[in-house]
Parts: sequence; structure tokens; C-alpha cells
Amino acid sequence: MSVVKAVRVCKSYGATQVLRGIDLEVAPGEVCCIIGPSGSGKSTFLRCVNHLEKIDSGRLEVNGHLVGYREKNGLLYELREKEVAAQRRTIGMVFQRFNLFPHLTALENVMEAPLRVRHEPRTSARERALALLDRVGLSARVGAYPAELSGGQQQRVAIARALAMEPALMLFDEPTSALDPELVGEVLDVMRDLARSGVTMMIVTHEIGFAREVGNVLVFLDEGTIVESGPPYEVLADPRHERTRAFLSKVL
Repeated sequence: MSVVKAVRVCKSYGATQVLRGIDLEVAPGEVCCIIGPSGSGKSTFLRCVNHLEKIDSGRLEVNGHLVGYREKNGLLYELREKEVAAQRRTIGMVFQRFNLFPHLTALENVMEAPLRVRHEPRTSARERALALLDRVGLSARVGAYPAELSGGQQQRVAIARALAMEPALMLFDEPTSALDPELVGEVLDVMRDLARSGVTMMIVTHEIGFAREVGNVLVFLDEGTIVESGPPYEVLADPRHERTRAFLSKVL
């Protein structure tokens, strides 16, 4: 079973059609990297996967379950917000901006969701949070507040926080775009480790070299459609479509 399955997914904002019939599957343990120009629909599609944006038509499934809807007699009915929130527990998301709670330490940020959402005992939530912060290289900064951390460190806390819910799928929406160039590498190193450990990931990124190295599938999105997809080395070395070639000529 695919972890993610999108079938003819469409999304518009008013008269502007942002997604125009997206078909995509992501297998367990796969790293799917999505590239494309600004405004092509990359972030919108990622946000649709966990129902932060509602699709207008088509189907989106995660682990075989419709995202945001239930089906009855061939019709789709939107889930209540509480039911959607329960679905999101299996999907971790890391945003461009770190969205950490400023009044909580790094450790408390990572512990927060397991404590409040899953009602875990504080001892076990703390143990896992410490292990995750160690995994992202921040064991010495567990007591620091977000304002005391660099952008790269904050993003690594955000990754640990997403992992704390033990998600079946991790979504990354341009996780390095808000970072100073010298901090990008430390975040990408954490993501490389996740890929090696078999975490299923969808990554919207401008880091073409990272996509080539880590991705199993590279998707080129333009004007709301998938122009081309395949193994990264094939798409980057020998793109089939002129639009892909034109885009890559500007970013490689």
C-alpha cells in the first residue's frame, strides 16, 4: 500500500487554479522531492496532504485512508475538525518558519504534543524528547528557548517536535529557505539521517543537490501540474520535457 496516493487532485483560490489534477504515489520508506518555480503549487499540494488546505476535487489518501473526508455511498463528507486533527497525528510537518512555542524550551516544545494530544506520561515523553534532541544534535541545548537558538537549531527542534508523535509520514515545506546559507547544512544532515533510517518523506525544496543525493523520486511541478517525475539522477541528467530543461538550466 502506498503511504500517499493522490488521484486527480485539484485546488483553486477563487478563479486561480493552483493544482490541476495531481496524480502521485509515495511508497513506504520513499523520499519524494518536489521542485519547481515559485507559484507552481508545491507548498499548496503539501498542505493538502494533511488537510491544512481542502482540495476541490480528486482523492488524497494517507496509509489507505481519505484525508479530511469519509466516503459513504459514493459521496465524500468532510470530517469534523476533531477527526481531522486525529488524522494529522500520523503526519509530521516541518514548515519554512519554525513555528516553535516561544515560551517553551527546546525540550518542552518537543514534549508538548505527546503530553497534550496523546496524554503520555511525562516521564516517557521526556525520555523520547531527550532522545530526539540528541538525534538532531541538540542534546546540549535542551533547556534553551527558541530566541536563544540559531535558525538552524530552531529548525532542528521543529523536526524533533514533528518526530515526537512517531508519524508515518514527514512533510517538509522548504525547510531551509528561511535559513542563512551556513546553517542549511546542519538541517540537511538531519534529513539525510531520517532518509537513511527509512522515514517516508515528502520534501518541497530548492536544494537540487540534496534532492539528487537523498531522493528516490523527483517531481517537477509547474503551473499546478506534474510535468515530469522519476529517479532524481534521470530527471536531472536527462530531462524529457523542454519545460524541465529550461527550469534546471536556471538552478543547476
